[in-house]
Amino acid sequence: MKTDIASFLVRHDLDEWEGRFSPYDEDLYQAVLEHVAPTDVVIEIGAGDLRLALRLAQQAQQVYAIEVNPLLVAQALKGIGLSLPRNLAVICANALDFPVPAGVTVGILLMRHCRHFGVYFDRLQAAGCRQLLTNARWKYGLEVVDLTVSRIPFAELAEGWYACRCGAVGYVGTGNRPDAAPVEVTDCPACNSQRNVESYKVVPV
Repeated sequence: MKTDIASFLVRHDLDEWEGRFSPYDEDLYQAVLEHVAPTDVVIEIGAGDLRLALRLAQQAQQVYAIEVNPLLVAQALKGIGLSLPRNLAVICANALDFPVPAGVTVGILLMRHCRHFGVYFDRLQAAGCRQLLTNARWKYGLEVVDLTVSRIPFAELAEGWYACRCGAVGYVGTGNRPDAAPVEVTDCPACNSQRNVESYKVVPV
């Protein structure tokens, strides 16, 4: 049964940008690969046409590539054919619903227009994943997020940049510490806004 892309995205609780794939530049992919070790078990959220997943499979122990768009997955697998690496599992599913496999050490989320960062963050952390490689919070470059470090309550941050587990970033104070490294926080003002939205959200069937 065929359907239009708009209704597909609504059904999967994805907005226009989240549900569409567009490749990033080589510098970003190379930066990701530099943080993946031969012993890592990787999950790539929003794997698109599998261009990065195939390269990850060359240097990681295991790669799970999750992509929601079945047409994109089918086209990519048709091109790969019988050359699909044995350590690459391609899963056509919504990453919001798919459980994080046991043993995952690195999560990859390259999605500048991500509305569900907090969901992915929490699920990766709960599964024991140690590191998240992403461009979703700051919208440029590659951020290496240590999922094992403690995060302070937003209310305890007196001055400086912050990055929250919900995906929000910003600056608190009068600008006295413009060059300070961002502090990892929880329970920022955006967290409360997200909770309110979630409590009233109705997902079409």
